[in-house]
Amino acid sequence: MNLTRRRFLRTAAMSSLAAPSIMRAERSIPEFEIGLVADAQFADIDAKGTRFYRQSIGKLGAAVEHFNGQNLAFCVHLGDLIDREWRSFDEILRPLTKSRHRWHHLLGNHDFDVLDELKPQVPGRMGMERRYYSFDHGGYRFVVLDTNDVSTYAHAAGTVERAAAEDVLKRHESAKLIQAKPWNGGIGTAQLAWLDRTCAQALEMHYRRGVVILSHHPVWPDNAHNVWNASEVLAVIDRHPHVVAWINGHNHAGNFAERNGLPFVTMRGMVETKDTTAFATLRFAADRMVLSGHGREPSRELKPRWPGLL
Repeated sequence: MNLTRRRFLRTAAMSSLAAPSIMRAERSIPEFEIGLVADAQFADIDAKGTRFYRQSIGKLGAAVEHFNGQNLAFCVHLGDLIDREWRSFDEILRPLTKSRHRWHHLLGNHDFDVLDELKPQVPGRMGMERRYYSFDHGGYRFVVLDTNDVSTYAHAAGTVERAAAEDVLKRHESAKLIQAKPWNGGIGTAQLAWLDRTCAQALEMHYRRGVVILSHHPVWPDNAHNVWNASEVLAVIDRHPHVVAWINGHNHAGNFAERNGLPFVTMRGMVETKDTTAFATLRFAADRMVLSGHGREPSRELKPRWPGLL
């Protein structure tokens, strides 16, 4: 074998050995961190039980101040920005004007506790162009769901949507479904199909993306606060092993469980208690997600179940 031939083979072998490390370098995802708040649920009314509605203004303002001191990619409020009344939006949105970070909003059941004629305007008042949507950041696709899609409170009386939701609730009540409550809602057929497509498309990008689902209502574990059709939603999620986390609000007590290696995090409600708060930052590291809780929100480490992401 001549020198040129040997040199070619040696160079090719070295290149093949280096290829995996090059691919890893190309797929390396820089760390980033986001802010999370659930259920500020402000209203200018007296406290009821453990809910101190007026205090949410100061609590959200303090969370914004803390977030402003962090290098965050964005912040999320997981629904129930208000408890009732259209004018409550004016007050609770004011602390967010001091934020140096972008905020993404989700629709909660209490956000629709306004006059019927104002219900269609709620998403726009919260700065939302669509009731459910997705966006990409740092190697992940964030999917924002509308779990009030099928509900008795998000649609005006006399509408086809309200009547259909009332029928669905009656069927669930007859079946003694634990989450068949009027303050919960469901995800409609069109949105479920969109969720399936959106998760699938995350693998069609120039590199694979893990999916983080953000929701107001939980779907797991079984609980009286869950989405009406949680089993249908979970069936969609099961088809996409690159879904790496589900994060929601609604159940002010908070919750945590894993299912098939997928972590489901229910954030604690900010409106609860007079003097303590609840919010968190979530850091996306190379091999894990680190939730750093503040106030009543506990800290956790979440391990992605999708090895292809690492």
